[in-house]
Amino acid sequence: MKRILYLSNAVIPTEASRSLSIMRVCQALTDAGHRVMLSAIAPSKKHDDPVSYYGLRGGFSIQCDYFNRLFYNNVTCWYLLGGLIHAWKTRSLFRSFKPDLVYSRLTILELAFVPRKIPIIFEMHSLGALGQKWWRRIVFRWITRCKNIRRIIVTTNILADLLKKEFPNIEIVIARLSAEPPIEIASGDLDNFRENNLLGSFKQNVGYTGFLDTYGLRGTDIICQAAAQMPNVGFHIVGGDPAAVEHWKNYAEEWNNHGNIFFYGYRNPAEMPFFLNVLDVVLAPLQYRPNKRAPVGQNMSPLKLPQYMGYAQAIVASDLSAHREVLEHKKTALLVQHNDVDAWVSSIQSLLDSPQTRQKFGEAAYNAYAAEFTPEQRIKKILEGI
Repeated sequence: MKRILYLSNAVIPTEASRSLSIMRVCQALTDAGHRVMLSAIAPSKKHDDPVSYYGLRGGFSIQCDYFNRLFYNNVTCWYLLGGLIHAWKTRSLFRSFKPDLVYSRLTILELAFVPRKIPIIFEMHSLGALGQKWWRRIVFRWITRCKNIRRIIVTTNILADLLKKEFPNIEIVIARLSAEPPIEIASGDLDNFRENNLLGSFKQNVGYTGFLDTYGLRGTDIICQAAAQMPNVGFHIVGGDPAAVEHWKNYAEEWNNHGNIFFYGYRNPAEMPFFLNVLDVVLAPLQYRPNKRAPVGQNMSPLKLPQYMGYAQAIVASDLSAHREVLEHKKTALLVQHNDVDAWVSSIQSLLDSPQTRQKFGEAAYNAYAAEFTPEQRIKKILEGI
């Protein structure tokens, strides 16, 4: 058993997928028998219990510090001062918790006070500071030289290849994102959920579960436009804060007067198994948006796909490099041009028309999940040899 301190500057709890990903790692490390402490940022002085918010089992300690916005804000974080403030606040944990290992994500100067002797595993889902302003690149490289970073964890082959060129002396390990094992739901409970929670009265239902933005990176506009062409199918979007939901409701009304698209806002992750069991087809319409931090596309760590696969869902997903590393076209999913609405409509309809194909894809997706995407398998890859 190791004593593992997870350092992050993510705000927890929030709906952001990166916060859920961090909490899932803490849960998986705990389930593997380790003693875990998470240090992150609190959204307010009074906030929901993170374990309940994310529908997890818990068993690990959490220190979410709230910082006055005068000292910890977008400006101070951009110039790394926020990270230094957080590092100063958490330095006492090395005396009280006495970690054997530090796990870290979304940090730079938060690692400033980590003792040199303590090994660090650093997780990256993009180039991070390497794709930002020159002073952030310099500080990040200083951290990698001056601290005991033993291993960098990535979720895609593409990012691994990029980082191997940048850090030839640090081990790069690919550990794809995982999802909690599927839970069994009694048929009566599922019928009750369908009757009381699923909006509309459509025989066939398609859905998306996950974070919503307001600039279209996650393809919510594609879903709205596809729904306009499929008036006899219910489209269900589960996730999003009130502002994002209102934004896309207004957008949907411009495209669609069929009354077949429904927004649920943020729901506790514990409800996701119910939604996934009442949907016929699930969607992952991430859009291709490269930038300096993510030259092959933003948000290319597909958090929702392992959960879709674990629940043996028939999936239609954008044909992107990161998705191709997880899904196989016409075997575990249908992959379509990310911005071709007609192709999305055609692919969704083909699955709705063929229960046999949906079942075949779902079974193949579940087998792929069981082979590579469970939390136990991910943690084993992350810690192996440390």
